[in-house]
Amino acid sequence: MQEELPVVADAGWDCLDLAHTFRGPTVRPNVCCSEIHGYKHMIRTGLNVRTVAALVAFLTVFVAVIRVDDAARAGDVEKAPPVFAVRTLYAPGHFGNSYEVMGENEMQEILQEALFWGFNRYADWFDMEDCADPFSGKRVYQLGHVLWARKKAHFLSAQRLGLACDLVITPNHVYVDQCRADWLATTNDKIFGQLLCPSIPEARAAILRNYENLFADLAASGVRVSALVAAPYDFGGCACDRCRPWILTFAKLCREIYEIGRKYHPKLAMEIIGWWWQPEEHQLFATWCDEHYPGWVSQMYLHIPYGQTDVASLPLPQGCARSAFVHIGYADQAAPRDVYGHLGPVIAPTRLEKTVHDLARHGCHGVMAYSEGVFDDVNKAILAGLASGRYSSTDEVLRAYAVRCLCATDANTAEWVAWLKLWGRPFEVDAAAAEKDLEKMLPVDRPGNWRVVQWRYKCKLMKDHQEVMRENEWSAERIAAAEHFFAAQEELQRKVWGLGPLRHIFARPFTPLPWYGSWADYQKKHAMGLSEQQ
Repeated sequence: MQEELPVVADAGWDCLDLAHTFRGPTVRPNVCCSEIHGYKHMIRTGLNVRTVAALVAFLTVFVAVIRVDDAARAGDVEKAPPVFAVRTLYAPGHFGNSYEVMGENEMQEILQEALFWGFNRYADWFDMEDCADPFSGKRVYQLGHVLWARKKAHFLSAQRLGLACDLVITPNHVYVDQCRADWLATTNDKIFGQLLCPSIPEARAAILRNYENLFADLAASGVRVSALVAAPYDFGGCACDRCRPWILTFAKLCREIYEIGRKYHPKLAMEIIGWWWQPEEHQLFATWCDEHYPGWVSQMYLHIPYGQTDVASLPLPQGCARSAFVHIGYADQAAPRDVYGHLGPVIAPTRLEKTVHDLARHGCHGVMAYSEGVFDDVNKAILAGLASGRYSSTDEVLRAYAVRCLCATDANTAEWVAWLKLWGRPFEVDAAAAEKDLEKMLPVDRPGNWRVVQWRYKCKLMKDHQEVMRENEWSAERIAAAEHFFAAQEELQRKVWGLGPLRHIFARPFTPLPWYGSWADYQKKHAMGLSEQQ
């Protein structure tokens, strides 16, 4: 029997990955498919294995030299000091998004790219929504078990790559089987989710036990948690009288959880996310920390509202660095909003460059990129590339990205940069013309990897959207355009991104489409009419 040759894998050599999607192979070749098929042919015809092995070794070195040259052209890290010391990729796996469904190898590729562009930390949140307690001892393997196992695997992948690992929490968010009626938090428009009231002793004990289990299991699995990063809202909070003001109840609960974490991760730092805070809450929190635990909180990622590019000047605890929570899941425009992949991939070339400049002028220490899936792949490169100092402008990042990921050549790199930047304001793009320009830029014999394919779907989705927007009544033409839109969206989500059942912000009721409400009403009336006829 002839010896089989291994395929040399390199996660970053995207331009030569012709067939890969997130539902396809996770091991991707360093050389093009025709070359690999050629190797197999040589083996089948009896060519000496050592000769072929020598050829593979030569090509591997050759490709490595090309990659080194590519990295050098991307920017000299040694000579360009980072704009921000902390550059965290926060990629929560939940709601059916990319990070929830990805296997270990798929996520490792994403993390390798994150590292390449300039991120130096990785954060994830165990969103317990719809999950039963995986530590309850039940003799079943449920959703909670699967998701927690994946998070541990992703943390270990990040750790092997040299990325620091941060655990994000919303402290009183619990498993679905812990939501006893007599333990529940008081909710309102801002406070929602599977929440327990931490002012009820038994509920507080359950909350603390949950984090004891998580910290212990991470340590036993070999994961070293660098920081505990807590957020009080968006699946957190309690509006009862005993928990008011919530921000102080949150602070006290976080301190207890932090002390538990330090038993298993002695070098654990405490950090905070300022998502949805009110100005008065910042003052209360800072005053409490300074009085009881000065120097405890090392960093706060302050919230940047939609459409803005800087954090507010808010009071912080003693010794707490000012950092920013940067939403990379939407385009340049806050309204109308292209967000969370409903309309395909997003890019924010102007907004993110201005954000980095504004935060640097404000003296910020770090950034946390809030990412909800692979649809923001270009934005990851832009933010990390600029924040790390590897690139001085969005154009520089996009030139490198186009060559590395989109099969651009020296002859058309400038065209790629201009084409990508158009989508910063997607509702102003002539989608049909953009689609033609895209096809002209792509090599005829290389249809492209998923990073290319998702932009093809962007053109399709926006063409259909623009067609729907031409009319107000549901004519046959408008109905056909809407149906084409959702068919293309389904193909993108399932065949390219490989997403699971989509919940919450990814579900259709959360779509930014201005015509969706009218479409849903039409569909309902049409279904009722058919039912009456049967």
